[in-house]
Amino acid sequence: MNAMSFREKKAWVTLCALVCVFTPFFFIMVSAYHRPDHDFRYLAHLALIALSTFVVVEVALILIARFLSPEDAGIPKDERDQLFAYRAARIAYVALIVLVVVVIFPMIHFNGGNWGWGMTFLLAIILSEVTRAVVLIVQYRRGY
Repeated sequence: MNAMSFREKKAWVTLCALVCVFTPFFFIMVSAYHRPDHDFRYLAHLALIALSTFVVVEVALILIARFLSPEDAGIPKDERDQLFAYRAARIAYVALIVLVVVVIFPMIHFNGGNWGWGMTFLLAIILSEVTRAVVLIVQYRRGY
């Protein structure tokens, strides 16, 4: 089996960072939001912590991956890498559009707070990024 390329490692890092940071974030956010006396400063603080943690975790893991394979990290993108990135972005974009439409429909027809709907839009963005990372990984695993 071939060793993983640096770009595949980056996709794995993104996938792991998104899942590890935002899964607990959404569970905490939902429980904090559905309290009768929810504090919007606390909710905003949670969102800021989650976004900051994601950035720090992803940068740290990418630096570790770069350190473990320095010869592979400096290779410029070839046509195959560009094609993989294009396909993954295209599929993630379609997923984002579908998820936004899915969020907009109940938002129009049901009552709810703006913060809750905002978090569902954030979830749509995160799920589309997870989709992009998974599509990249699958393409690198298959080799085409």
